[in-house]
This record gives sequence, C-alpha cells and structure tokens, in this order.
Amino acid sequence: MNPPAITAPAELCSSTARAWKERVARDITPLATETSVDLSKTRFIDSSGLGVLLTLNKNLRARGASLKLINPSSAVCQLIELTRLHRVFEMIHD
Repeated sequence: MNPPAITAPAELCSSTARAWKERVARDITPLATETSVDLSKTRFIDSSGLGVLLTLNKNLRARGASLKLINPSSAVCQLIELTRLHRVFEMIHD
C-alpha cells in the first residue's frame, strides 16, 4: 500500500530542506514500494533541495522502493534537466 503523494514546499532550499526531509522521513511507511513527491507547487529548488531529493531516492532504492516526482513546474523541470538529474528521477506529468 502506497501513501498519497507528499507535497514539497513552494521553495525547497537551504532554509526549508532540512525540516522537509525530516517530515518526509516520518511520513514514508517502511512497507511502501513507491513514494511520490508532488512538485506542482514548488517554484524554486536549490542544491540543498536537490540533495534532499537525491538522498530520498538513494534511500528508497536501497530498500527496493522507488521515487516519482509528480507534476514538476517548468522551472523545476529546467533545473532537473540542466543538472542531468532527469536521468536519475522518474518524472510524471499528469
């Protein structure tokens, strides 16, 4: 059983990344085979935010689960493509 998508903040940056990472760690159930992060309201991500997403992806993969990024905004998509992380993350556009 997979929980609903976890919503990322409007700005996933150095000032919000740590608290959001801790909240996500509490929200993900150990039995979940997939975790989705809703990025539709996220307009800005910096290196701290990307680091949180990469760590989350790494931790999930280590236990055989997957991470999906749902509806990233155009600005977020551009950053993910610019950093070539579109090769790492599965992005879903509804």
